Amino acid sequence: MLRVSCLLVLVACASPKETAAPQPSPAPPAPRTPMALTYLGVAGWQLDVGELTVLVDPYFSRPADFERPIVPDEAAIAARAPAKANLIAIGHSHVDHLLDAPAIAKRTGAQLLGSLSTTRIGRASGVPDDQLITIQGGEDFAFDEAGGYSVRVIPSLHSAIGDKHDALDGEVPPDVALPTNFAGYPMGGAYAYLVRAGGHEVFFLSTANFIEREVEGLRPDVAVIATGLRQHIHDYTCRLMRALGNPPLVYANHFDDWRVPAPTTPPPVSDDLNAFIAEVGRCSPGTRVVIPSHFQKMQVP
Repeated sequence: MLRVSCLLVLVACASPKETAAPQPSPAPPAPRTPMALTYLGVAGWQLDVGELTVLVDPYFSRPADFERPIVPDEAAIAARAPAKANLIAIGHSHVDHLLDAPAIAKRTGAQLLGSLSTTRIGRASGVPDDQLITIQGGEDFAFDEAGGYSVRVIPSLHSAIGDKHDALDGEVPPDVALPTNFAGYPMGGAYAYLVRAGGHEVFFLSTANFIEREVEGLRPDVAVIATGLRQHIHDYTCRLMRALGNPPLVYANHFDDWRVPAPTTPPPVSDDLNAFIAEVGRCSPGTRVVIPSHFQKMQVP
């Protein structure tokens, strides 16, 4: 009887449960501005959101001889580059990523964003200093005061070329003389980019390697993923999908032959690309993979 009495006292003395204050309903997400992506070939992309145009690694010239001094093909650039652009982001300074970018910057008025090597090539090509943005990796630039357009620079790595034996260091010298040959375009650092615009977040990885801790926690709506030579990187596709939170939409990138002209009709999907699709399906079954066709504008929800 004593035990029951004590229990009744404890119950009687307990503080009544406080009623939680009603919480306001979360604000509905802002409507997204329509966005389009266009594959320019090699690692090149054009992103259009409203009046904004961002280019990543645009490369149209595709010269046949890399031993002689290489010059941009102005006719190819005129045929494919947009009339105006806001930004050109360069993943690294190899010729198939950087060759045409200075000419496009001068033509479109775009800012040219990249490593010190990219800046040196840009300046030697006649791009004004106020159009050059030099990065080191880790920057997160706001390009409008409202915060609707920003670019995060993500330190990254180049794919393992030469069966992992090719050296991937070196910078363009301060006194570079143009035109130069293939060897005159050293890597100069590798970067990935997260472009935020119009309610979208698009991740661009232009060569098949990455630093896992640098991309862990990013949650892009769209991921543009380099596929070539990924087999030299341990568990490349699955680690990347997990780090990015299994993005709903993936576009394959840097899968065509950068040493030959761009195809005029969509080629058959290669065995390597089919293997990439299967890898994503196994690791991230909710992700849709798109193999883009050259120069076809794709509307993104």
